[in-house]
Amino acid sequence: MPKMRTSFQGLVRLLAKSLYPEPDVFVRELLQNAHDSIQLRQTDRPEPPGEIRIDADERSRQLSFSDNGLGMDRRDIEDFLSVIGSTGTGNQTRQLAARDVAVATIGQFGIGLLSAFVVAERIEVQTRKAGATHAWRWINHGGEDYELDALPADSRPPGTQVNITLAPDRSAFLDGRLLQQTVRRYADFLPYPILLNGFRPINAVNAPWHEPGWRDPIERERLLTAFLGQRYADPPLVVIPVELSQPRASGGLYIPARYTPTGGFSGTVDLFQARMCIRSNDGELLPEWARFARGVVDCPDLQPTAARDNVLRDQTYDALREALGECIVAALLDLATHDRPRFLQLCDWQHDAIKGMAARHPEFGAAVLEHLPFETHQGQLTLPDYLNRQPSSDGKRPLYFFTHEADANQFYTLCQARDLLAINAGRPFDETLLHRYASRHSETVELRALDRLDDPALYQALDAAEHAAYARLERALDRALAEQEVQVKTQVRRFQPKDLSAVLLAGQRISAFDEMERTLAKPFLLEGLAELAGEVRDRLRQQPLDLFLNAAHPLVQRLGELAEPGALHYRPLLTGLYYGALLNAQHRLTPAAARRFYTDLQALLGDYLTLRLQQNL
Repeated sequence: MPKMRTSFQGLVRLLAKSLYPEPDVFVRELLQNAHDSIQLRQTDRPEPPGEIRIDADERSRQLSFSDNGLGMDRRDIEDFLSVIGSTGTGNQTRQLAARDVAVATIGQFGIGLLSAFVVAERIEVQTRKAGATHAWRWINHGGEDYELDALPADSRPPGTQVNITLAPDRSAFLDGRLLQQTVRRYADFLPYPILLNGFRPINAVNAPWHEPGWRDPIERERLLTAFLGQRYADPPLVVIPVELSQPRASGGLYIPARYTPTGGFSGTVDLFQARMCIRSNDGELLPEWARFARGVVDCPDLQPTAARDNVLRDQTYDALREALGECIVAALLDLATHDRPRFLQLCDWQHDAIKGMAARHPEFGAAVLEHLPFETHQGQLTLPDYLNRQPSSDGKRPLYFFTHEADANQFYTLCQARDLLAINAGRPFDETLLHRYASRHSETVELRALDRLDDPALYQALDAAEHAAYARLERALDRALAEQEVQVKTQVRRFQPKDLSAVLLAGQRISAFDEMERTLAKPFLLEGLAELAGEVRDRLRQQPLDLFLNAAHPLVQRLGELAEPGALHYRPLLTGLYYGALLNAQHRLTPAAARRFYTDLQALLGDYLTLRLQQNL
């Protein structure tokens, strides 16, 4: 029967390039092999201390990786080195495990040497086992044929040296800085020093969780803060030690000490498995809500893929993901309880991230909602603290809030006059979280939106006689603003403080209008979408604003006494009440509104000057 035929050389290079999409992974794989060889040798002979050397020779385009590990004899070379998929490390680790000898090896697939063919045109391995009568030299050019020669035992010390002759287009890997960056990326925490061209070690050897002081909480935080601050560009505001027993995992997460806009930061980790980096900037391991955190996690229980550039999504992975989420929540709650100033700083800088995740992910929100701060005129308060300061009415405590951030001027003033508190819910996600909190405490909490509510507790209605007396003023002001294409519904109420002449209830509509204006200003907006947005903007313009005039204010009282408040010479005064309320609420003035306000103000200033001149005559 005919048989399928293969090109061994083509298969080797295909496997190498398909398994290892990043050419620098050959450094990781050869360092891993060196590490495992030293680990296996030290189970029987702890001395000498393990050491790995990398040497670069630009003239010969040769890169060498040497270790003082176990080494290989002829049988090892023929059974493992020369057979794709056969791993001596895994075989010997299993034999040691059968003798109850634990050894922390990394390799398990028997294909690591393939990675060198991504960059090499020739590979030479020189190796000797301790006590062996011969050393051996194995040479391969990427084909099925290899050379194997015996060398005198004294030709080299015990251990292995892999000499790679780089292809001409891969000579960049001879650069010392690139090699140092690659070693630190993949093998910074290997427990043996890695020397480059005979000089000092270029790897850290140990991470903070490998140090003796890791068990002490104070020393652990100091070590982790220094480590993460040096490793990443963002200095840490909060560090979160990771020390798990099931699954086994160590490491550290942090939340950066900087402002993070929405979407500007994603929760990523550098993922290690048994001290070797599997995946840098992994964006999947942390829970989706933890976009404000990043760091380093080493979990020896994870199962890597054959290319060792990812891990299997199995029960261990899921358990690790859940446990890391619990670590983050516990750290935030501990910070909220024991270091309130730093927690408030964190919530300010990471507002969009933390409150956004609390709004989008109910489990995270349920854990942290009662600890999150909200802005009031008495400072940042949690919702339980806020409600404890509010009077109870009919068994419920009112939760006053407004949704346009700039409305603080008028609504804080209103509430202070009544000894009430209001929450400024103008920042992203605040209103969503308030509604969620109120729904969970519906028997004891009642939401009251100040910018959508004609609340008699704040705005006292007039009796019939007063209402009739002010009706002329209300109609005159509506007409004056309508002529300026401003749709308002004017009502006169009595409220405190007396020096507040008018209040504009427009937060939600103004916010929507501003957002629509920003959308229409964007370039390259699709024609159909621009037309739709324009229609929505026009409908928003047609919705009248609620303008409350204060019957306790002297100016409003005097205008209400006028027989003809709509007379032309009173128009700047009437529109001035509206524009004053608009400015006090810090709402955005459109160019047209600004021009009208400017014109009316100039007229008022001219009238005032004329009056003063007449008084001086």
